[in-house]
Amino acid sequence: MRNKQEAGIQSERLVHIRHRGRGPQVIIYLGKLLRMFLYQNDWKVLPMAAIIAALVSMVIKKDFFLTMEGELKGAFALACVAIWNGCFNSIQVICRERNILKREHRAGLHISSYIAAHMIYQALLCLVQSGITIYVLIIMGVKIPLSDGLITFSTALDLTITVFLVSFASDMLSLLISAIAHSTTTAMTIMPFVLIFQLVFSGGIFNLPAWSEEISHYTISSYGLKCFAAQSDYNNSPMVTLWNTLVKMKGSEIGGTYTVGQVLNLLEDKDNHMMDELRSREINATFTVGELWDVLTSSQTVIGLLEKPIDASMTVGEILASLRTDANFASFRELNLGFATVGELLNSLDEELEGSDLKDLEIGRDFTLRDVLDLLKVEDGVNTYRDTTLGRSFTLGELIDAIITNPDIQARRDQPFTLKITVGQLIDLVGEDNLREYIQTKTAQISHVDAYEKNVENVVNYWLVFILFAMIYALLSVIVLEFIDKDRR
Repeated sequence: MRNKQEAGIQSERLVHIRHRGRGPQVIIYLGKLLRMFLYQNDWKVLPMAAIIAALVSMVIKKDFFLTMEGELKGAFALACVAIWNGCFNSIQVICRERNILKREHRAGLHISSYIAAHMIYQALLCLVQSGITIYVLIIMGVKIPLSDGLITFSTALDLTITVFLVSFASDMLSLLISAIAHSTTTAMTIMPFVLIFQLVFSGGIFNLPAWSEEISHYTISSYGLKCFAAQSDYNNSPMVTLWNTLVKMKGSEIGGTYTVGQVLNLLEDKDNHMMDELRSREINATFTVGELWDVLTSSQTVIGLLEKPIDASMTVGEILASLRTDANFASFRELNLGFATVGELLNSLDEELEGSDLKDLEIGRDFTLRDVLDLLKVEDGVNTYRDTTLGRSFTLGELIDAIITNPDIQARRDQPFTLKITVGQLIDLVGEDNLREYIQTKTAQISHVDAYEKNVENVVNYWLVFILFAMIYALLSVIVLEFIDKDRR
């Protein structure tokens, strides 16, 4: 009796379905899926999406939206999260009710209505998961901008749309697998292989052989990674791996045996951008008269020289005459002190002492150099000009040119020498800020990828690809299920 009642109910249901069009059938099945969401624990995919996002954020939050390496790592992680969520949303939804679907199809169910209902339901599910994913990433500390969006007003919203489209395309792929598989066991067995295929052929993290590059064009993960990398502005971020490696090696010693000519060739290289920046660095070689005097008078070597008795007897006039005219002191007289040359000062001093007894004073063995300086009142003169600046600023390029053009150095081009220096000393020599900027800029230029360029055209094209993937997989699901009546299992 009970079997007859169930048969009657089933018969009445089949008649009910048979006389409905595609639109009403979509509404009926959408209602069924929503009830399953509430009463069959399908809602559990939402907290799972939050947990997965939290775990991923711990890995990418340090450098996502900050460095090239961080952008690529974050893009790959987000693509993985979106594909994972989408795939496991629908991998069992058809195969677990395959027998029911077969009976209802024979009773008049339109497969297109059935798939359309699933598409709407899965789209809503993916949309909620995507919002949860981006929200969790933000509250966990991932530096996703809340403004300056490329397509919308917010980068976070742009990323949410991309996560949704990647998830939905993956969802439709799983829906197709669920339509092909005849049991949940088969579907779950196929799923890991599909995920591995998607991740390996994403083309961003793994270096693919040439023959397999074309395969990546048919994977959701490849376009997902490209879209996320473009939205995070991969190409305009610094590449820091090489610089961080150098910093870790600061204590390492490098060097070897070189010739003077090899070093000169390096210094003469005008096409070396790094050398150009190095040559432009300014060296401050200025100091005041007072600073020079304090340094000299505090030196133990100079103090010892000042206290040493003079060996030969000479008058002050003879000493001045020797300093003013002797060829041995020519370069000394030409020394520019900023306010005058040494020669001009000696001439002025000679004129000032003309006719005075001091000029005829004989400096003998009882005198020290300090006594002579005291007689000439040198310290009083130093105090008068204490704040006068000596020397000048010059560039490192000027110093290099002076070294290169020195005939004595050129004559030693073939002379070998051994150089030992630590990486840290080399960095300090070049300038840490300049070297870091140079290395990061050059490595970023080498790592530039056109597919990751941040522009509206790239992102919109990737979005259209995700929609195309979803439509193709949904259409294939309809085609596969249209032959469900021929399934004898």
